[in-house]
Amino acid sequence: MSRYDALRDHLAAQDAPTVTLTLSQLDAVVKLPAAARRYAFWWANEDLKTTLHVQSRAWQEAGYLAEPNLRGKRVTFRRIGAEPPSSS
Repeated sequence: MSRYDALRDHLAAQDAPTVTLTLSQLDAVVKLPAAARRYAFWWANEDLKTTLHVQSRAWQEAGYLAEPNLRGKRVTFRRIGAEPPSSS
């Protein structure tokens, strides 16, 4: 059992290709460590087969990749294989 199982379960319950959550909303799901608010690399999408970081494993097991915007105090989770919106 991982500390981030609640995040995995929350994301797995979503149907949307992208899910954007503020850091406050994420804190309501799972208590984030200070590093998650300060360092974008905490949100790295690492190789699921080899990562030892339980947070990365949680969102990837739910089928998402993380895209942090720490200045905006939010994280967008994009479904694996979903195309980013076009900028046109």
